[in-house]
Amino acid sequence: MKGQWTIVYSDDLPLRCWWVDSVIECEYISIILPEVFGINNWIRSFSEKLAKQNVPVLALPLFGRTAPKLDLSYREEDLKLGRHHKNLTTSKNIIKDVSAAINWVKEKYPEKKISIIGFCFGGHAALIASSLQGIESSFCFYGAGVTAPRTDTNFAPIDLLEKVSGKINFICGSSDDLIPLKERLEIEKRFKIIDPLKERFIYVEVPGADHGFMCEGRESFDKNASLVGWNLLMKEFN
Repeated sequence: MKGQWTIVYSDDLPLRCWWVDSVIECEYISIILPEVFGINNWIRSFSEKLAKQNVPVLALPLFGRTAPKLDLSYREEDLKLGRHHKNLTTSKNIIKDVSAAINWVKEKYPEKKISIIGFCFGGHAALIASSLQGIESSFCFYGAGVTAPRTDTNFAPIDLLEKVSGKINFICGSSDDLIPLKERLEIEKRFKIIDPLKERFIYVEVPGADHGFMCEGRESFDKNASLVGWNLLMKEFN
């Protein structure tokens, strides 16, 4: 399944997205929100891997205003550059751009259920975007900083939970220094307050896994932990 670049307009802003359609019909379509490294080779290959499971995928850039074609590797200098652009984002623009992506995929497949999948900063953004109407499920893979107030809003992404009408899966590792124990406990606590029966808000902590465990291109890749994440996705889509 081969992807291609396509343009999605967020108001007048052209967002350079990676689109992978599927041959066989599936009831879902997915919007992927990338790491701070942009829509790089791994995000594109993961999108194609998911499309092989009959799920059409639109990978949406999160830095369309400051680095519209960001495509970085996992070197330290690239991480620094990605974090620079991450710090320039706003919740308002994340909501605006994901809303544009939702409208775009709905035009193509009006009957499909929409799932948001975010990795790293994309996981942070996915929690923000999950408050939008029309999203069936969200997968927030190791999204750091979701319990701390954002500087542009003075509230934390997790404060939006009561606005979420779909399902949320928050997946992280117990050895992730970017999501320390205090933050992991807070996420689990907040999930339980709103959904004590764990029917919609699912917190999954993978023992021993580090930040970025889903990505084969990173040193922190963990094959067993990545299978946990992949199986959660397949359970939802199948």
